[in-house]
Amino acid sequence: MCRRAHGAGFVTWVGVARDDFTLETGSADLARYRSSAQATRSFCRRCGAGLLFESGHWPGEIHVTLANLDSAAGLEPQAHAYWGSRAGWAVAGASDALPKADPPEHGAQAPGQDDPQSLSS
Repeated sequence: MCRRAHGAGFVTWVGVARDDFTLETGSADLARYRSSAQATRSFCRRCGAGLLFESGHWPGEIHVTLANLDSAAGLEPQAHAYWGSRAGWAVAGASDALPKADPPEHGAQAPGQDDPQSLSS
């Protein structure tokens, strides 16, 4: 799903505790879309850039696309998630020592997300 949403071989996310996350500017330009029963994606209404991901699989967290941060200093990868559904051509030679995981399917929904239609903030 992330590859399709971003048009890329893989997407690098930074997970942050929801209570520690603040969107300092641009909240009026943030649109939310329920992309599946488990996930909500947020994007910029002006340019369409994918920005945030929330899922019942990671309760209490919000994930931000690394490419949209001003700096990645101090943000080292912790794991390859959804390894089994990776784009093999993009990471075929991944021989690093990071854990490679396939999170179990989940039915939990992000808090306050019971409408499967588009959401707006």
